[in-house]
Amino acid sequence: MNNTSLTISKANSFVQASYSMTLDEMRILSLTLGVFNPENPIKRGFDFTIADFCKHFPDVDEKSAYTQVRNAILKISKRWIVLVDNEKELTEVVLVNKRTYFKKEGRFYIEFHEDLLPYIAQLHNNFTKYQLVNIGAFSSTHTIRLYELCSQYRDTGWRQTSIEDLKDWLQVADKYPRYNSFNQRVLSPAIDEINAKSDLLVSVEPIKRGRSIVSLKFTIKSKKSAVKIEQKRPAFPHKNKYGSFVKFDAQNPKFSSHEYAIYAKDCLLKLDSFYEVIDDVPLDDLVHYAKFLAVNESHKSKFGKERDIWAELKKRGYKLSLYELVEIPKNQIDFVE
Repeated sequence: MNNTSLTISKANSFVQASYSMTLDEMRILSLTLGVFNPENPIKRGFDFTIADFCKHFPDVDEKSAYTQVRNAILKISKRWIVLVDNEKELTEVVLVNKRTYFKKEGRFYIEFHEDLLPYIAQLHNNFTKYQLVNIGAFSSTHTIRLYELCSQYRDTGWRQTSIEDLKDWLQVADKYPRYNSFNQRVLSPAIDEINAKSDLLVSVEPIKRGRSIVSLKFTIKSKKSAVKIEQKRPAFPHKNKYGSFVKFDAQNPKFSSHEYAIYAKDCLLKLDSFYEVIDDVPLDDLVHYAKFLAVNESHKSKFGKERDIWAELKKRGYKLSLYELVEIPKNQIDFVE
């Protein structure tokens, strides 16, 4: 197994599911999801060795690794995760339906339950993806879960959630009634570890109503684009340079003024020279891309045509209405073209 090539993909409902696991269980789940090919769900079973486990999680002691892994596999095969829990429905899914120990070989086999497949296979919308290497050095379940929750919103750059939901996701719903205690013992250590050991930079701001903290707002940045964020994208040319009639027609972009079309072409050059990959482009500049490409069919960018920008927006859960950003409801995303 190549440590840098294993990618974990989970439906967002799985990321936000309610379940309790030990660190070793979460590591085994992550390793098997990394090996799993979501485009080939027919193969649900995977072998891995103690050497694989130690390679991907370097703080594991090789002398005790076999016992750790065997105990964790025994536990994870009995786990159920709560994917839906509301007034009308409670849906739970078991993770594993088969486990095998190859005695004296240091090798194990795990097979995912078929009921789990809709949440890990052939995911095209509403899913979260990250590299296994980015969680390999984490030392707590809290850090892994918080990293996943932040990765879910890395494209938007922030997420806001209630303390109650966050504590449930981090498996401490019945602990730390005071925020200061929760922050000191769980949240701050997890954020510090994410910032030190992963590809994300995360900060949190308590949102207050009066004296009470009602929610938490997380700011999420990708380290690979953090330098770009600090540098800031070069400003677009001033519209006055192009004359007095630089106007975008949101109803029909091709009816925008000739001056705007020239302005848009120059702005596209600014965007293309700054961003290297489309994953680094924030939502507001994706909107700029869409507008600048829409005014003239001859306009090009390194990321394709306007339809390619719309496809990227849809992948992130958004669409444009008169070239204003609109979030797509989860139950409608499959119907958006």
